[in-house]
Amino acid sequence: MSGITSQDLFKLKSASQLTYGDGKIFFVENFLDAKSNSYNSTIKSVDESGLVQTWANGKGINSNPVILGESLYFTAKDDRSKKNQLFTINLKGGVATQVTFEKTDVIDVLALSDGHRLLFQTKKSDIPSKFKTEDFPKTRQVKRLISRFDGLGWIDDQAVYATFSFDPSTKSSVELFQGKYPISLLDISSDDRQFLYSAKNLPDDEQDFGEGIYAYDFASKKSSFITKDEAKGQFFDARFSPDANKILLAGDDEHLRNNTKQELYLYDVSEQKLTNLTREADFDLSSHLAADFEQQSSGRVLAWIDNANYFFTAAYHGHSQAFTGSGSQFRIVYNELNQIYDFTLLPNAQVAFSVSAQSKANEIVKLDLKANAQFQLYNPNLKFESEHDYAKVDRFTFQTADGWDHDGWYMHALDPKDKENVPVLLYVHGGPHGAYGETFFHEFQVHASHGYAIVFVNPRGSTTYGQKFESAVIGHYGEGDYADVLAGLDYALDHFPELDRDHQYIAGGSYGGFMTSWAVGHTQRFKAAVTQRSVINWISMWGTSDIGWFFNESELGLGLYDEGGLAEYWKRSPLAYAQNVTTPLLIQAGEWDMRCPIEQSEQFYTAVKQHGGETKFIRYPQSFHGFSRDGLPSLRMQRLSDIESWLDSHK
Repeated sequence: MSGITSQDLFKLKSASQLTYGDGKIFFVENFLDAKSNSYNSTIKSVDESGLVQTWANGKGINSNPVILGESLYFTAKDDRSKKNQLFTINLKGGVATQVTFEKTDVIDVLALSDGHRLLFQTKKSDIPSKFKTEDFPKTRQVKRLISRFDGLGWIDDQAVYATFSFDPSTKSSVELFQGKYPISLLDISSDDRQFLYSAKNLPDDEQDFGEGIYAYDFASKKSSFITKDEAKGQFFDARFSPDANKILLAGDDEHLRNNTKQELYLYDVSEQKLTNLTREADFDLSSHLAADFEQQSSGRVLAWIDNANYFFTAAYHGHSQAFTGSGSQFRIVYNELNQIYDFTLLPNAQVAFSVSAQSKANEIVKLDLKANAQFQLYNPNLKFESEHDYAKVDRFTFQTADGWDHDGWYMHALDPKDKENVPVLLYVHGGPHGAYGETFFHEFQVHASHGYAIVFVNPRGSTTYGQKFESAVIGHYGEGDYADVLAGLDYALDHFPELDRDHQYIAGGSYGGFMTSWAVGHTQRFKAAVTQRSVINWISMWGTSDIGWFFNESELGLGLYDEGGLAEYWKRSPLAYAQNVTTPLLIQAGEWDMRCPIEQSEQFYTAVKQHGGETKFIRYPQSFHGFSRDGLPSLRMQRLSDIESWLDSHK
């Protein structure tokens, strides 16, 4: 059997947005299409027997499936308007019909399966968010401090977001309210009287990042501020108990701004009391891991089993966990070495997960909470896996000189040319408040199939290890974190003798690009390096990045205009050490990158080139910061080819 190639990304599929109804688990199946160079998804279901049905397979993105009564509702693109609209199909079968004809996109949908209404949100904007060429272009006036956002583009400060209630019996919609910013629809109470949503707490204060949870009452047409006790916090999920007397919430109090651990909260409605349940826990309710395969996950991490018992997912030491709880007490019920993309509760104390692992791209499994038994329901890549091999991965732990414990992984090269001298690529994740872990990483599999062993570790600053570990990098970039990644590589070299010490390479993007650029300015141990969408100059990033003016301060521990700020920003910048770079360096950057703007890479390329270093700079058009995860498929393929060509040319 063969290994994984870059083009195999067009064959692999993943499931997300799980929801239960009519005895079936409905889900979105995501895939990439080479011909249209785009992302696509269909809506399918699987039942207890493993029977799979397709419900929506129109071109483009079919998404946001919700069950309401005897019908499935979802969003898809209207062929005429090219806008996302709401469609429905009867669960007994038939043809999907369009039920909304808004002049703008339907961007969010919420329903209660046994309820009588559906909510959706629209965005009205006359200004395109992305770059485009016109014969007679208009100027763009910038009035907000936050005027752009990576992955989206330019923010229209005249945009209007409206929330509607949809009556399926009359196929009519009523606008509930509108605002200048989007909200996230989260839950509807079982008595159909309220719904929960998250929204900016102080929409007119651009320096306040609070995102609170609100409950809208349909009768009074007013919203109450559920998280007022943590008014500066950032919350992203909330669920009513069945009797609506309690609300389970996920978020943080933002006391450390950009690097605060995500917690579980419980709100007592009658007492209007908000309690943090997991302050002392090391797990993190934000369960995303650094990888490139996850698409369109719902972001939900909470559910109620009944009025007394709840369910939630979290991430711990690079993998997902699931818990059940009551009041302030909870216990672990799922602790596999994988990542949970999404889940939905099933009848009879069961839950369905969409999961991913190092050697399993994706599958839907069912867990019986009473019997603690697990069953596979659906593998979208079953045929593919019968014809391809995944690279083997070993997990290891190591300790740095200052006593910190770390997790690392070693992905073996698949069928290397010389099994006793395997070139090794050290890869550093972005963030730094992210984490590698037990999930499928297409890019790593591609490099392993090409003959490279991959070493990747979670240095201090990574999530899923508790607040102290996550905050340890603040004000210390290029110190302990730099020692951590090198110590992880050294551990692998010492314990896996087939690794070739004469052929060590390093690569990374964003913060990983910072670390790669920092490393080549401080050591000559690497044969070649690849720095991607990197932080190079904290001073210029401060005013050009969509987040630089607050991210830099929270990460470096002081503001640019604070005493000593300018000197500290330069001291922590890889650009300050560009004259030391002798390692052959490939620089990759997206031309639309608003997070680490391309000027960062331009500066490093110019400095290294001027000082006589060997370097190559590749610019990727129409590409935002995260294009290696969600950019144009053709450019994702090109990027992988460019990396392999660079490494191969420096053996």
